[in-house]
Amino acid sequence: MKIKFSEIAKLEFEEIVNHLFEIYGRDKAINFSELVKQNLKQVETFPDSFGYFLETQNRKFMVTPYITVIYKVNHELGQVEILNFWFNRSNPNVLLKHL
Repeated sequence: MKIKFSEIAKLEFEEIVNHLFEIYGRDKAINFSELVKQNLKQVETFPDSFGYFLETQNRKFMVTPYITVIYKVNHELGQVEILNFWFNRSNPNVLLKHL
């Protein structure tokens, strides 16, 4: 499957990496990026291996205890779209309105 990032997901990813770099340093930012890449490799190969996000058809995987990635699988196009990087302590109903 081909992986595509939504515009929002691109911005959120950059924001997280920049924040980690500024507050915790280069190693934390790189570590987060590597964790995302590892999970994306699994999603690319086995897109349905992760659970659903609440009552939606979108799936999710946790990168850290604080960040979960929400994605949508389109088998017909052979594509996975990364929709959001979600802060786990946030209200999920807010995210549901944007999906």
